Amino acid sequence: MLVTVVGAVVLAAVELVLGTGFANVVAGWFGGVAGAILLPVATQVGLLLGSVIFGLRVRQVVFGAMREVASFKRGSVTFTFRALPVTLRAQIGPWRSPVILRCWLAGLVSALVGVAAVAAAWLWVPGAFGRGLALAMSAFMLVKLWPKRVPLTTSTGWLLFSLPRMTEPERSDFLAAPLAARAYEALRIGDLDTAQARADELAERFPGINATVSCQIAVLESRGLYAPGVLLLLKFLSDNDVPPRKMAYLLAGLAGLGFKAVESGQMPADSLLPTAKKALQDAVQLGYPEFELNGTSGLLALIEGDADNAVRLATSGADYNHSPLSRADDLATLARAHMALRDNASARTALARAEELAPWSPRVTETRQRLSVN
Repeated sequence: MLVTVVGAVVLAAVELVLGTGFANVVAGWFGGVAGAILLPVATQVGLLLGSVIFGLRVRQVVFGAMREVASFKRGSVTFTFRALPVTLRAQIGPWRSPVILRCWLAGLVSALVGVAAVAAAWLWVPGAFGRGLALAMSAFMLVKLWPKRVPLTTSTGWLLFSLPRMTEPERSDFLAAPLAARAYEALRIGDLDTAQARADELAERFPGINATVSCQIAVLESRGLYAPGVLLLLKFLSDNDVPPRKMAYLLAGLAGLGFKAVESGQMPADSLLPTAKKALQDAVQLGYPEFELNGTSGLLALIEGDADNAVRLATSGADYNHSPLSRADDLATLARAHMALRDNASARTALARAEELAPWSPRVTETRQRLSVN
C-alpha cells in the first residue's frame, strides 16, 4: 500500500512539474498501473522463453489471478486461465544438467526481455500515460533485478547474481533437482514404484539434503504413510540449519502431513496436533502465502469438527491450487466435510473431481470407500 501511494505521488509530481494539468496526472496514474502489470508479465514471458530455449521444465502456466475459468493441457504443460487477467505465473524447474547454467541463462533472457520492454515504453509510448508507464516499468525492473527469493517467488536478479554464488547445501539441492523432478512427475501419474526408485537414487547420490528428504516424504505421503513422513521431516528439521525460505515450505509440509497423520489415526492428536498447528502458523509468518494453505487449514477445521468452515476452506484451496495432487487432496477434504454435514450428493461431486486428478491417491480412495458404505 505504501509503495502504491509513493508511486502515485511521484507520478503526480512529475506531471505537476511539467505543468501538464490534472488530466495528465490521471493519465500518468493509469500508465503507472499499466506498467506495474506489464513489467512483471514481460520478465515472466522472458523467463518462459529462456526456459524453453535452454531446456528447463515448464510444468504449468497460469494466466491471471483469483478463480479458475478454464484449464487445458498441451503435452506436459497445463495452461490455466483465471478470472482477473493481470498476472502471469509459471512452474519452472531444472530438468537436465548443467542445472545452474541453464537456470542462469533463462534468468538472463528474462532480464533482457524486461529491459527491452522498459526501453520500448520510453521510446514508443507518448504523453503522460507513456511517462507513467515508463517510470513504473523502470521502477519494477529495478525491483526485479534485486536478488530476492521467498516462498513461491524467485526474482530475476536472484537468478542472475545469487544463483552462481550458491554454497552448500543449497547448491546440491539444485544439482539434485532434475532427478527429484522426475520422481515428482512419476507421482503425478501415480507411478509410485518409479517415484520410489528415483527417491532411492537421490538418497544414494545426494544423501541428507532437502531435495532428497522432501522427495522421500512425498513418496511416503503418496503411499498413505503419513506418520513415517512426519518423523522423517521432524528429524531433518532438528538435524539441520534450514534457511527461512525452505523452512516455510517444510513447515507447510509438516502441517499437512501432521493433520493427515492425525486424521488417519496413525499418530495421536493430543501430541501432534499442537505441533502441526504451530508449523502452519510459522509457515505463514515466514512468508508462505496464507491463501495457498487454505486446503491444509480446511483439513484442520474438519479434524476439529468445524465442517462448515472446512467446506469453505477446502473449496478455496481446490479453486486456487495449481498442483493436481494438492488439488485432489483438497477435494478429498471437501468431500469428507460434505459427508460430515450429511450432504452425500455434494460429497460425490467433489470426489468425482478428485478422481479425475489422482484416482490412486490414498485419501481419494479411502473417501470413495467411506462414501460407498454410506
